[in-house]
Amino acid sequence: MQSYIGCKIIQADSEDECAFLEKVKGQDCFGRATRQGYRVVYPDGYVSWSPKEVFEEAYRPISEKEKSLILEPATDLL
Repeated sequence: MQSYIGCKIIQADSEDECAFLEKVKGQDCFGRATRQGYRVVYPDGYVSWSPKEVFEEAYRPISEKEKSLILEPATDLL
C-alpha cells in the first residue's frame, strides 16, 4: 500500500465521550464508563469525537499567526 500524510486545520475542545454522546448524538450514557477526549469539528462542519491519546498524537495547537501562514498564499515568495 502507498503511504500518505495529511494536513488540515480543525477546531476541537476537550470533552469526555459520554458528554459528547449525550450532547451531539442524543444517546444516554447512564451507568456507562467514559473516556477523556476531544470533540472535533472539521472544515466541512462534520463533528466527531476522538480519544485523548489518538487526538494528541495526530494534532497540536497552533496560534492564529501560524494559521494565517498556512491559509494565506505566500505572495512574497512569488
